[in-house]
Amino acid sequence: MSDSTDAAQSAPEASARPVVSPITQTLRNTVVPPGLGDRARHESAGPSAGSSVKPRAFEYSLPDRPPSPPIPNGWYCIVGSDELVATQIHSVVAVGKELVVYRGESGEAVVMDAHCPHLGAHLGGGWVTGDSINCPYHGWRYDTEGVCVEIPYSDARIPAKACVPTYPVCEQDGFVFFWYHAGQQPPNYQIPRVSEVEDPEWSDPVPWQFEFVAALQEMGENNVDYAHFKFVHGRDGIPSGTSTFITDGPFSTVIEQLPDGTDFNRQTWGPGIALLRIPNFMTVYTTTTPIDQQHCRLHWHFYFKGELIEMADELIDGVTGEFGLQADASIWRDKVFLNKPLLIKADGNIAEFRRWYSQFYETS
Repeated sequence: MSDSTDAAQSAPEASARPVVSPITQTLRNTVVPPGLGDRARHESAGPSAGSSVKPRAFEYSLPDRPPSPPIPNGWYCIVGSDELVATQIHSVVAVGKELVVYRGESGEAVVMDAHCPHLGAHLGGGWVTGDSINCPYHGWRYDTEGVCVEIPYSDARIPAKACVPTYPVCEQDGFVFFWYHAGQQPPNYQIPRVSEVEDPEWSDPVPWQFEFVAALQEMGENNVDYAHFKFVHGRDGIPSGTSTFITDGPFSTVIEQLPDGTDFNRQTWGPGIALLRIPNFMTVYTTTTPIDQQHCRLHWHFYFKGELIEMADELIDGVTGEFGLQADASIWRDKVFLNKPLLIKADGNIAEFRRWYSQFYETS
């Protein structure tokens, strides 16, 4: 497992790398139950001119939906490396928990639960001393392992239970990752390195962010669901080409070839990290972090090679726009996750993907 020093490897000078203007975007696909949008607009419009009828409030309840799957075990991005300035504290909601992440004076990134065990204050309002974090309420200080090492107004022995749960951290290739496991087990795989990050022939990363309503598994499963391309994205694509799904423990690879000869190579490392490579064209580094069981946060880093850098805006819009990710997100927002879907042979690799993905769920 790489530590924060791995990310400090010398990179090529900026002038040697193609430069792309950053176009970070943040979008949200807010949940609106089917039919509610029109009703809400009607209600807000009020009575028509000259009418004495007062608008009536509707009372309604949605039927119970099947529960979303639990949060899978794996490495997740909590923040981009360039967002984490030394001695700053970020408050983040991820994996159904309130967390804080900070970078100590030594440069090490630390991720821990957000609340002080003393009286429950949120550590996000505290401050960093050296590599430790201080609670804003009474100044209790916790080291990088979450152990209280100082109570500034008391010389008494520090209680053994004065600890904040922490998470293993791996910082590399522009992201700060933390390890989540429902059973508190240590990491069982390492995150591979991405060669384009240090290759001067590739551009600096162009970041893009998105939050969407769906269980984390939906996004990964969507990538092997080729039949939906025609109906959601308006193109036949893979169904008339070839696709191979290969698994290797916590890693999987999808090799796709379109009818025009274009090759795609999509690698997935655990439930939350993926790399899409179109050789000598574009590489998309994807990290998807569950906020909770039904909401996710996505960070994309786009890398471009050669003259394609000049087309960055157009290419990114094609992947993320209304005919790309946003079209998928509108489906995810309203669909339910079925543990036993009615799959047919023409659905391709969905069943195989689910068998592979099941390893990331905690079993009792």
